[in-house]
Amino acid sequence: MAVTLPYRFDTSPVVKVILRGALGLLLLVVVPGILYSLILSHNRAAALQLTLVGAVAIYFARLIFRNLEGSQGTIAPDAVVVSPGNLYGIPLAGPSGRFPIYGFKSVRVQLISAPIEAQGRRHERICLLGKDGTPDILIARTELGAGRSLARDLSAALNLPYEEESAPY
Repeated sequence: MAVTLPYRFDTSPVVKVILRGALGLLLLVVVPGILYSLILSHNRAAALQLTLVGAVAIYFARLIFRNLEGSQGTIAPDAVVVSPGNLYGIPLAGPSGRFPIYGFKSVRVQLISAPIEAQGRRHERICLLGKDGTPDILIARTELGAGRSLARDLSAALNLPYEEESAPY
């Protein structure tokens, strides 16, 4: 199936699920647990342990929030318009603006191998690689080989070179 322009993309759902999970852990487990431990059971050790769990969850949520891109936008024949996704009104990490197609050097599919010691499977990330001050833009996260097809179709539609890169998980 060929890609038709304009092509709309949204890479924020994965980031939103992770951050909602961290927020849910904090609001539904950690905070009520701390309150219960302090007010009803008077168990300061449990409250301290839950506070440590909450601190670790906040630390990892901040890392994800700052570094894992979640963008949405539209690829047209002449330009890419992109903005960061948002979670409850807070913008996620990611580029923002309108970038002409000539500011990109290629369409790259990154083939991510499955982790050896953990659960997971092969997947792909498709990016428009920028040049001369134009940022790289993550277009999609796919699995089961769909990334190659999408990247080739985008490459043809935009008249940009196609690249493949193997990357560790």
